[in-house]
Amino acid sequence: MRSKPLPNIPNEKPANVRAFCGGVVIGQLVKLTRAQSEARHEVPHRLVKAPKSPTTPERQLERAFARHQFLFESEKLRHCASVPLQPLEVEPKPVITPKGQTGCATVIQYREWSDEWRIRTQVETANNLPPQVDGERITETLSQRGAKKIAESCEYMSLKKGGFKTFVTGTFNEAARARIAANETTIQRELSRCMDAMQKMYQRGWTTDKGERVPGHTEGLSYCWVVEVPKNEQGEDNPHIHMLLGWAVPFAQFTNWASRIEGIWGNGYFHMEKIKDCRCAGAYMAKALGYMTKGQEGSQGKVRGNRYGISEPARAPDWVTVGKKQLHAMGQIIADVYDHITQKYGADYRERKQLNKRLDETPKTAKATRYQIGKRLQAVRDKLSSLPIRCNKYQVILKGESAQRTFLSWALGDSNKPPEWLPELPSELAWEPANTPEAKDGHYWRNLEKAYQHRKRQFQELKRQRHAVTDEVCSWMVEQAERFKDAACSAWEEYAYLEFT
Repeated sequence: MRSKPLPNIPNEKPANVRAFCGGVVIGQLVKLTRAQSEARHEVPHRLVKAPKSPTTPERQLERAFARHQFLFESEKLRHCASVPLQPLEVEPKPVITPKGQTGCATVIQYREWSDEWRIRTQVETANNLPPQVDGERITETLSQRGAKKIAESCEYMSLKKGGFKTFVTGTFNEAARARIAANETTIQRELSRCMDAMQKMYQRGWTTDKGERVPGHTEGLSYCWVVEVPKNEQGEDNPHIHMLLGWAVPFAQFTNWASRIEGIWGNGYFHMEKIKDCRCAGAYMAKALGYMTKGQEGSQGKVRGNRYGISEPARAPDWVTVGKKQLHAMGQIIADVYDHITQKYGADYRERKQLNKRLDETPKTAKATRYQIGKRLQAVRDKLSSLPIRCNKYQVILKGESAQRTFLSWALGDSNKPPEWLPELPSELAWEPANTPEAKDGHYWRNLEKAYQHRKRQFQELKRQRHAVTDEVCSWMVEQAERFKDAACSAWEEYAYLEFT
């Protein structure tokens, strides 16, 4: 008996596959392997076995794809070798907002306590209302806005009140954690109770164990705090707080003062550490909290309610708007300044970041190494702090009125040579403030005007429809309706008479 031949494979071009691999159409190769597979499954049912192919279909596919990859890479190298490597400098088209454009403006603001000017762009969206928030307020990380408020508070305290002087870490023992888990109390409630008692102690004064009277203060206690609820090794919540205090005592009174405050806390340890350099208070909080790195991993834990708080004496006054002008080219100007600062001083910013990382990784026992790193880091910080400008893509902050005047003169197209912290400004990018935008130029008033015009058109249409029907037409319509009613009643009476008689 003859063996059953392999099924015929039609020599047609697949409609859905057009790719080739080394001269073999992928679609046909797949059909070939499928047909051979079917034939191979029929071999056990034959009396005479079919010859075995030395090359399996899978091996054919591997060779085809390998050949295709080799030919593709060879063609790519040949093409790249023939094309000259001449990078083209593409100058992006400047973005200039037409004068009189609604919903956008250049805002000029001033902050007195730091003697800084801020020039930023403001663009209104179609809907300025924030989304409605329902239910409990639960956060997993400290927001960028909260981190910014804490950093501004540290800077304000450093410039105006001598800075924060004590760094505190408060923990919760098992009993306190159990009360929090059972909703008998909250972290914020315990913090409020502790801070109220510390506020009274700060203002009224206190007496040491030796009977020495420590006088109080006239103003309130400056402080800020942040809550963390990470998981411990057992996977349980481990709530604790980090706090900065604008309060310090002499070394002889420190032990008695710290134990007294820890007694006020009453929920566990209340570790207090003196801040040697008040300018680094923000770094203490940022390092302890780790919101830059730990927040991305979600290790700060879920917190119900306020995640941070700042007392009134430590709260930095906000910016005051002193002017609002047309946006025009200011958005492009700020972006160009940001690119210039990044290119000119990028090496210093990178070095500062690397030195901070090395300082964190160096153990505290290596004091000589840490001293050298800190010395170099301070030199880089002083160099960057000497610049009269800080900026991002949407705003510039200028230190002092002189820097503000220099920037505005340069932005208006001053022909003098700009300082090294400003780039060359093309004449077509000169800022034109024009007239001051008013409230009616915003999206809110524009949408309100549209709604008013729509309601006005609706009212006019109803008024037109009402006056289109005169009294004569109305009386005629009433007469026709009465006649139809009478005719219907008459017809019904006649029908009823014929039906029931």
